[in-house]
Amino acid sequence: MTADNTVNVNTPVTNPELVAAIEAVRANCNAETKATIVNCLTEAHFLSPVSITPPLEPSIDGKSTLRKDTAIGFFALSSANGEFLPAFTDWEELRKWRNDPNEQTLITTYDDLCALIEKGSNYAGFSINPYGHNFLVTREMIQQLNRPTPNPWTVEKETEVLIGTPANYPRELTNAVSKYLKTQKNVKSAHLVLMNNGGESSFLIVVDFIGDLEATFSGIAAVVVPYLKKGELLDMIPLEPGMGETVAKDYPPFYKRKAFGLF
Repeated sequence: MTADNTVNVNTPVTNPELVAAIEAVRANCNAETKATIVNCLTEAHFLSPVSITPPLEPSIDGKSTLRKDTAIGFFALSSANGEFLPAFTDWEELRKWRNDPNEQTLITTYDDLCALIEKGSNYAGFSINPYGHNFLVTREMIQQLNRPTPNPWTVEKETEVLIGTPANYPRELTNAVSKYLKTQKNVKSAHLVLMNNGGESSFLIVVDFIGDLEATFSGIAAVVVPYLKKGELLDMIPLEPGMGETVAKDYPPFYKRKAFGLF
């Protein structure tokens, strides 16, 4: 699903960084390898096998333009955990599924696959190289990774936002995040509370950092996801005037960088 709506079956699609990241997290699952997976996912291009009706007419340059009346069907693989869209990192991995020289494919991105899963209620997620690495990206993982960061300034006046210390403090989660933050020199501290916003409860992490917000928060999110139980949510905001400043003032940090950058 490329930006110009064309299919090029001769384009060499490879994802060495993502493959290396998957192998690294399998060999040593830690905060750093999890964060790397997330970064690679958002930059990867996948081969997604499809059925196209009517069949595309071949062209000299290997590209075929999709017409308005073209119907595209995506394949799904069944498992005990539901149906997963296959996403292949390269042609070698795709041929492990079936070796068809006339295989029809679309080049898709992480966002493309997320959109398909959101539209298809039966999809449980997507599987990267299902006949090789079989790295599952579940619907729950996608919802957490794509969860927008709330802006405390946009909360309706009538909405009461309550914060407090969680009754069952997620110690494993904060320990994992602390371990990861020790590798991120731009983060000064992090605080965790339980937030109830209009009846919806979630953990809230307030982060005091310098630099890029998206990169900082996506790295933390990659670490957090495996430690969230079913139904648990997590939001993040920077330590700024307002809610962030209030949390930092009233609740001690679970992580604080020591002076002079010493751990």
